[in-house]
Amino acid sequence: MSLSSIGPGTASTAPEPDTERAARYVYCLAAIGEPASLGAIGIEGREVYTVVHRSLGALVHDGPPRPYETRDQEQAAGWVLAHHRVVEAAWQRWGTVLPMTFNTLIAPAEKGAHDSLLAWLGTEHDSLKRRLDAFAGKAEYGVQVSWNTAHFARQVAQTDPEVNALEKQIGSQSRGLAYMYRQRLESLVRKGVEARAALEFKELYSRISQCVDQARIEKTRVAEGEWAMLLNLSCLVSVGRVPGLKAQLDRIESTDGLSVRLAGPWPPYSFC
Repeated sequence: MSLSSIGPGTASTAPEPDTERAARYVYCLAAIGEPASLGAIGIEGREVYTVVHRSLGALVHDGPPRPYETRDQEQAAGWVLAHHRVVEAAWQRWGTVLPMTFNTLIAPAEKGAHDSLLAWLGTEHDSLKRRLDAFAGKAEYGVQVSWNTAHFARQVAQTDPEVNALEKQIGSQSRGLAYMYRQRLESLVRKGVEARAALEFKELYSRISQCVDQARIEKTRVAEGEWAMLLNLSCLVSVGRVPGLKAQLDRIESTDGLSVRLAGPWPPYSFC
């Protein structure tokens, strides 16, 4: 990050003298006009407070100048959850935030971490403010559409002429040939389902993306039984467009063999 000295208009909740050598762990940025404290809600119960320059503030805690690292997955998950809880608390209080990734640290330098953070807020103030303004009145939602692979395999088997022809011929073949026919039949159905999946994906993405401000395609999860995730989206949605999105998802849900999950609203984690 590029740092420079700060001019008039800078304010912050002053750190204690013994924290001058500490790093500043940054949770998020928000449009904050005056210093504030959120209490001991940070990672490992650390005090979270604001460092403010003009109309922009960072939510931080004081801590050691090293990242949080552990081989204990439960402990790591607790740290990440605490991070997100602070971001969501700031989002609820100030309305719009720019979440920082887990383990965003401002290490103590010649000026100290506190002054370095203030300098960065001063240098990047206008661009960061523009990004915050772009998220005003918007929230992130997760949209997942799963499909019943057995249901669509049956549809392919019923509508594909080559599959129908093979099915009619299997009964009249010898055991060896019938086995080969069944292998061919399974391959045709599998390819038909894959082609159908590609078409369904494109159609669903088009229908959903028309109802949101932005949509990001995420990785799908491994199939569970007959149900497989067909589409996994992170969506940035203006408040006024949420009813339209939900109505579209209701229409998709009403389609035989499709299931929809809508999660959120959240701060715009995926779009920062």
